Amino acid sequence: MSTDTVKTKKTTLRTADKEEFEVDEAIAMEFGTVKSFLLENPESEDPIPLPNVSSKCLSTIIEYFTSHLAFRGSSSEEDEAKAYHEQFVKAQDNESIKELIMAANYLDIKDMLDMLTQAAADRLKNKSVEYARRFFGVENDFSPEEEAALREEHKWAFEGVDPDED
Repeated sequence: MSTDTVKTKKTTLRTADKEEFEVDEAIAMEFGTVKSFLLENPESEDPIPLPNVSSKCLSTIIEYFTSHLAFRGSSSEEDEAKAYHEQFVKAQDNESIKELIMAANYLDIKDMLDMLTQAAADRLKNKSVEYARRFFGVENDFSPEEEAALREEHKWAFEGVDPDED
C-alpha cells in the first residue's frame, strides 16, 4: 500500500470577483490575513472572502508561494529564492506590480510586500517626474508656470535622469 498520496488540508479562498481557489493550507497560512481567519474560525468550512484581492492577483500569489515553498529546506534555498524573485518581478508589468503590492499588503505578506515595493522603487529609480506620475496615475496639478519655477528652483533633481521607457 502506497502512502504517496497523503491528503493535505485544503482551504478555499474567494476573491473580489467571486472566483474561488482551493489551496493547500500550507500556502494559505503564509497569508497573515487568512492565517488569522483560520486560527479564529478553525471549524469553518466556508470560503474565506478576500474582498480586496482579484483572482488574477491571487493566482499569481499562489503560484509564487507554490514555487517559494518548494525552495524551503533545499541546500541552496537562498540562491534559488533570489533567482526566482528576480524572474518573478521581471515577468510583472507596472500595473501588476502595483496590484500585487496592494494584495500583499491586504493579505499581510510582509516578505512579498518588501520584495514588490523594492521592485517598484527600482523601476522608479532615476526616472523623470512624468514617468513617476504615469506609474502611479497621478495627474499634474501644477500650472506650466509653477512647474517651470519648481524645475528652475530644484535643477539638481532633474539632472542625469534616465530616459523614460514605458
